[in-house]
Amino acid sequence: MVLPSCSRTTRLLAAHGAEIGAPYYPVPDQDTFDALDDKWRFAGVCADLDLPVPLTRRFATMAELRRDPDFARFGFPLILKPAAMSGGYGVRRIDSAEELPEHLDYAPIICQAYVPGEELSAFYLCEAGKIFASFSYRRTLTKLEEIRVPDIDAHASRLVAHFRYDGVIGFDIRRRPDGEIAFIECNPRFWYHMEVAMLAGLNFVTLGCRLREEEGGPADTDTLKIRSPRRLCGNLLTPWRLNRAERAYLRYIVRDPAISGWAAFQSAIGRYRLAGGQLL
Repeated sequence: MVLPSCSRTTRLLAAHGAEIGAPYYPVPDQDTFDALDDKWRFAGVCADLDLPVPLTRRFATMAELRRDPDFARFGFPLILKPAAMSGGYGVRRIDSAEELPEHLDYAPIICQAYVPGEELSAFYLCEAGKIFASFSYRRTLTKLEEIRVPDIDAHASRLVAHFRYDGVIGFDIRRRPDGEIAFIECNPRFWYHMEVAMLAGLNFVTLGCRLREEEGGPADTDTLKIRSPRRLCGNLLTPWRLNRAERAYLRYIVRDPAISGWAAFQSAIGRYRLAGGQLL
Protein backbone atom coordinates (compact mmCIF):
# COMPACT_ATOMS: atom_id res chain seq x y z
CA MET A 1 0.00 0.00 0.00
CA VAL A 2 1.53 3.32 -1.11
CA LEU A 3 0.87 6.18 1.32
CA PRO A 4 1.37 9.90 0.69
CA SER A 5 3.21 11.96 3.29
CA CYS A 6 2.70 15.61 2.25
CA SER A 7 1.07 17.89 -0.31
CA ARG A 8 3.41 16.94 -3.15
CA THR A 9 3.08 13.20 -2.69
CA THR A 10 -0.70 13.45 -2.26
CA ARG A 11 -0.93 15.36 -5.54
CA LEU A 12 1.40 12.82 -7.17
CA LEU A 13 -0.96 9.98 -6.25
CA ALA A 14 -3.98 12.04 -7.29
CA ALA A 15 -2.47 12.56 -10.74
CA HIS A 16 -0.63 9.27 -11.32
CA GLY A 17 -1.78 6.75 -8.70
CA ALA A 18 -3.50 4.58 -11.29
CA GLU A 19 -0.17 4.22 -13.14
CA ILE A 20 1.80 2.88 -10.16
CA GLY A 21 0.54 -0.67 -10.45
CA ALA A 22 0.09 -1.04 -6.69
CA PRO A 23 -2.69 -0.22 -4.23
CA TYR A 24 -2.48 3.24 -2.70
CA TYR A 25 -4.16 5.15 0.10
CA PRO A 26 -7.35 6.95 -1.00
CA VAL A 27 -6.72 10.52 -2.17
CA PRO A 28 -8.94 13.15 -3.83
CA ASP A 29 -8.81 13.68 -7.59
CA GLN A 30 -6.25 16.18 -8.84
CA ASP A 31 -8.69 19.04 -9.55
CA THR A 32 -10.24 18.71 -6.10
CA PHE A 33 -6.84 18.64 -4.40
CA ASP A 34 -5.69 21.75 -6.28
CA ALA A 35 -8.88 23.62 -5.36
CA LEU A 36 -8.59 22.86 -1.65
CA ASP A 37 -4.83 22.92 -1.04
CA ASP A 38 -4.53 26.53 -2.27
CA LYS A 39 -5.68 28.96 0.45
CA TRP A 40 -7.04 31.49 -2.04
CA ARG A 41 -8.98 28.91 -4.03
CA PHE A 42 -10.27 27.32 -0.82
CA ALA A 43 -11.72 30.67 0.25
CA GLY A 44 -13.52 30.77 -3.09
CA VAL A 45 -14.86 27.25 -2.58
CA CYS A 46 -16.22 28.29 0.83
CA ALA A 47 -17.94 31.31 -0.72
CA ASP A 48 -19.46 29.18 -3.49
CA LEU A 49 -20.76 26.55 -1.04
CA ASP A 50 -21.89 29.14 1.53
CA LEU A 51 -19.40 28.01 4.16
CA PRO A 52 -18.46 30.72 6.68
CA VAL A 53 -15.11 32.25 5.73
CA PRO A 54 -13.49 35.58 6.72
CA LEU A 55 -12.89 38.33 4.18
CA THR A 56 -10.03 37.08 1.99
CA ARG A 57 -8.13 38.73 -0.86
CA ARG A 58 -5.15 37.79 -3.05
CA PHE A 59 -2.35 40.22 -3.95
CA ALA A 60 0.72 39.84 -6.13
CA THR A 61 2.87 42.14 -3.96
CA MET A 62 2.70 44.22 -0.81
CA ALA A 63 2.67 47.34 -2.98
CA GLU A 64 -0.50 46.11 -4.69
CA LEU A 65 -2.05 45.38 -1.29
CA ARG A 66 -1.33 48.91 -0.07
CA ARG A 67 -2.87 50.45 -3.21
CA ASP A 68 -6.09 48.47 -2.99
CA PRO A 69 -8.98 50.86 -2.21
CA ASP A 70 -10.85 48.15 -0.29
CA PHE A 71 -7.90 47.37 1.99
CA ALA A 72 -9.48 49.37 4.83
CA ARG A 73 -12.30 46.79 4.97
CA PHE A 74 -9.95 44.31 6.64
CA GLY A 75 -9.24 46.43 9.68
CA PHE A 76 -6.61 45.35 12.20
CA PRO A 77 -5.45 42.88 13.21
CA LEU A 78 -5.25 41.01 9.90
CA ILE A 79 -3.43 37.90 8.68
CA LEU A 80 -0.90 37.66 5.85
CA LYS A 81 0.09 34.23 4.52
CA PRO A 82 1.26 32.37 1.40
CA ALA A 83 -1.21 30.56 -0.82
CA ALA A 84 0.25 27.07 -0.73
CA MET A 85 2.78 26.45 2.02
CA SER A 86 2.32 24.25 5.09
CA GLY A 87 3.40 24.16 8.71
CA GLY A 88 2.39 27.77 9.32
CA TYR A 89 5.31 29.03 7.23
CA GLY A 90 4.97 32.71 6.37
CA VAL A 91 1.82 33.30 8.40
CA ARG A 92 1.94 36.72 10.09
CA ARG A 93 -0.53 38.59 12.25
CA ILE A 94 -0.39 42.35 11.60
CA ASP A 95 -1.81 44.53 14.37
CA SER A 96 -1.38 47.99 12.84
CA ALA A 97 -0.54 49.77 9.57
CA GLU A 98 2.95 50.44 10.90
CA GLU A 99 3.61 46.69 11.12
CA LEU A 100 2.90 46.04 7.43
CA PRO A 101 6.13 44.78 5.85
CA GLU A 102 7.54 46.41 2.75
CA HIS A 103 7.81 43.05 1.02
CA LEU A 104 7.54 39.32 1.74
CA ASP A 105 9.66 36.44 0.47
CA TYR A 106 6.71 34.67 -1.16
CA ALA A 107 4.04 35.46 -3.71
CA PRO A 108 1.13 35.66 -4.08
CA ILE A 109 0.09 37.12 -0.73
CA ILE A 110 -3.17 36.09 0.88
CA CYS A 111 -4.67 38.75 3.13
CA GLN A 112 -7.41 37.58 5.50
CA ALA A 113 -9.45 39.32 8.18
CA TYR A 114 -8.53 38.15 11.66
CA VAL A 115 -11.18 36.17 13.55
CA PRO A 116 -10.87 36.56 17.35
CA GLY A 117 -11.53 33.57 19.59
CA GLU A 118 -10.19 30.03 19.75
CA GLU A 119 -8.64 27.78 17.12
CA LEU A 120 -10.28 24.44 16.37
CA SER A 121 -9.15 21.56 14.18
CA ALA A 122 -11.44 19.06 12.46
CA PHE A 123 -10.39 16.00 10.43
CA TYR A 124 -12.39 13.51 8.40
CA LEU A 125 -11.89 10.23 6.54
CA CYS A 126 -14.08 10.07 3.45
CA GLU A 127 -15.01 7.81 0.58
CA ALA A 128 -16.96 8.90 -2.49
CA GLY A 129 -18.30 11.97 -0.73
CA LYS A 130 -19.32 10.28 2.51
CA ILE A 131 -17.65 10.72 5.91
CA PHE A 132 -16.66 7.47 7.63
CA ALA A 133 -14.72 8.80 10.61
CA SER A 134 -14.08 12.19 12.17
CA PHE A 135 -12.03 13.79 14.92
CA SER A 136 -12.16 17.41 16.14
CA TYR A 137 -10.29 19.09 18.96
CA ARG A 138 -9.28 22.38 20.50
CA ARG A 139 -6.07 23.32 22.25
CA THR A 140 -5.68 25.57 25.27
CA LEU A 141 -2.60 26.57 27.24
CA THR A 142 -3.03 23.58 29.55
CA LYS A 143 -4.65 20.78 27.55
CA LEU A 144 -5.90 19.38 24.30
CA GLU A 145 -9.55 18.35 24.32
CA GLU A 146 -11.72 16.48 21.82
CA ILE A 147 -14.87 18.39 20.90
CA ARG A 148 -17.99 17.99 18.78
CA VAL A 149 -19.32 21.03 16.90
CA PRO A 150 -22.38 20.11 14.80
CA ASP A 151 -22.10 23.24 12.62
CA ILE A 152 -18.55 22.33 11.62
CA ASP A 153 -19.54 18.75 10.78
CA ALA A 154 -22.52 19.94 8.75
CA HIS A 155 -20.46 22.38 6.66
CA ALA A 156 -17.68 19.81 6.18
CA SER A 157 -20.22 17.20 5.04
CA ARG A 158 -21.53 19.53 2.33
CA LEU A 159 -18.05 20.21 1.01
CA VAL A 160 -17.11 16.52 1.07
CA ALA A 161 -20.33 15.56 -0.74
CA HIS A 162 -19.88 18.34 -3.31
CA PHE A 163 -16.46 17.04 -4.37
CA ARG A 164 -17.30 13.35 -3.82
CA TYR A 165 -14.14 13.47 -1.73
CA ASP A 166 -11.85 10.47 -1.13
CA GLY A 167 -9.24 10.24 1.62
CA VAL A 168 -8.46 12.38 4.66
CA ILE A 169 -9.25 16.07 4.89
CA GLY A 170 -8.73 18.56 7.69
CA PHE A 171 -9.83 22.11 8.42
CA ASP A 172 -8.40 24.91 10.56
CA ILE A 173 -11.32 26.83 12.04
CA ARG A 174 -11.72 29.86 14.28
CA ARG A 175 -14.62 30.16 16.73
CA ARG A 176 -15.60 33.58 18.06
CA PRO A 177 -16.60 34.04 21.72
CA ASP A 178 -20.26 34.17 20.58
CA GLY A 179 -19.91 30.72 18.97
CA GLU A 180 -19.77 31.88 15.33
CA ILE A 181 -17.26 29.84 13.29
CA ALA A 182 -15.11 30.60 10.26
CA PHE A 183 -13.16 28.17 8.05
CA ILE A 184 -9.58 29.41 7.68
CA GLU A 185 -7.63 26.73 5.80
CA CYS A 186 -8.02 23.24 4.38
CA ASN A 187 -5.55 20.32 4.47
CA PRO A 188 -6.60 17.73 1.83
CA ARG A 189 -3.86 15.33 2.97
CA PHE A 190 -2.14 13.77 5.97
CA TRP A 191 -1.29 16.28 8.67
CA TYR A 192 1.26 16.80 11.43
CA HIS A 193 0.11 15.27 14.74
CA MET A 194 -2.05 12.50 13.34
CA GLU A 195 -0.99 10.69 16.51
CA VAL A 196 -3.44 12.83 18.50
CA ALA A 197 -6.39 11.06 16.86
CA MET A 198 -4.55 7.73 17.13
CA LEU A 199 -4.20 8.13 20.89
CA ALA A 200 -7.97 8.59 21.05
CA GLY A 201 -8.37 5.24 19.27
CA LEU A 202 -8.91 6.56 15.73
CA ASN A 203 -6.07 5.53 13.42
CA PHE A 204 -6.74 7.33 10.14
CA VAL A 205 -3.99 5.42 8.33
CA THR A 206 -5.38 2.00 9.21
CA LEU A 207 -8.96 3.03 8.52
CA GLY A 208 -8.06 4.50 5.14
CA CYS A 209 -6.24 1.32 4.15
CA ARG A 210 -9.30 -0.69 5.15
CA LEU A 211 -11.56 1.51 3.06
CA ARG A 212 -9.30 0.94 0.07
CA GLU A 213 -9.41 -2.80 0.71
CA GLU A 214 -13.20 -2.67 1.25
CA GLU A 215 -13.07 -4.18 4.70
CA GLY A 216 -13.44 -2.98 8.27
CA GLY A 217 -14.84 0.34 9.41
CA PRO A 218 -14.33 3.21 11.81
CA ALA A 219 -13.60 2.49 15.43
CA ASP A 220 -15.62 3.82 18.35
CA THR A 221 -13.69 6.38 20.38
CA ASP A 222 -13.95 7.82 23.84
CA THR A 223 -13.76 11.54 24.35
CA LEU A 224 -10.11 12.59 24.39
CA LYS A 225 -8.54 14.99 26.86
CA ILE A 226 -4.76 15.34 27.18
CA ARG A 227 -3.00 17.83 29.41
CA SER A 228 0.10 19.56 28.04
CA PRO A 229 3.47 17.77 28.48
CA ARG A 230 4.44 20.29 31.16
CA ARG A 231 1.33 19.45 33.16
CA LEU A 232 1.84 15.71 32.58
CA CYS A 233 5.41 15.83 33.88
CA GLY A 234 4.10 17.49 37.01
CA ASN A 235 1.92 14.43 37.63
CA LEU A 236 4.49 11.69 37.06
CA LEU A 237 4.65 11.04 40.80
CA THR A 238 0.87 10.56 40.87
CA PRO A 239 0.28 8.32 37.83
CA TRP A 240 -3.19 7.33 39.02
CA ARG A 241 -4.32 10.82 38.01
CA LEU A 242 -3.46 10.21 34.34
CA ASN A 243 -6.22 9.07 32.03
CA ARG A 244 -5.81 6.37 29.36
CA ALA A 245 -4.96 8.82 26.57
CA GLU A 246 -2.39 10.68 28.69
CA ARG A 247 -0.61 7.43 29.56
CA ALA A 248 -0.60 6.50 25.87
CA TYR A 249 0.77 9.93 24.95
CA LEU A 250 3.63 9.61 27.44
CA ARG A 251 4.51 6.18 25.99
CA TYR A 252 4.44 7.75 22.53
CA ILE A 253 6.90 10.50 23.55
CA VAL A 254 9.25 8.05 25.31
CA ARG A 255 9.51 5.90 22.15
CA ASP A 256 11.45 8.67 20.42
CA PRO A 257 12.22 11.53 22.84
CA ALA A 258 14.69 13.15 20.42
CA ILE A 259 11.99 13.84 17.82
CA SER A 260 9.49 15.07 20.43
CA GLY A 261 12.15 17.29 22.01
CA TRP A 262 13.14 18.77 18.64
CA ALA A 263 9.50 19.60 17.80
CA ALA A 264 9.09 21.24 21.20
CA PHE A 265 12.28 23.29 20.70
CA GLN A 266 11.28 24.46 17.21
CA SER A 267 7.84 25.50 18.45
CA ALA A 268 9.33 27.32 21.46
CA ILE A 269 11.62 29.47 19.31
CA GLY A 270 8.83 30.19 16.84
CA ARG A 271 10.43 28.55 13.80
CA TYR A 272 7.13 27.03 12.77
CA ARG A 273 3.65 26.23 14.01
CA LEU A 274 2.62 22.65 13.42
CA ALA A 275 -0.61 22.38 11.44
CA GLY A 276 -3.59 21.43 13.55
CA GLY A 277 -2.05 22.61 16.82
CA GLN A 278 0.92 21.69 18.96
CA LEU A 279 0.78 19.79 22.25
CA LEU A 280 2.80 22.38 24.14
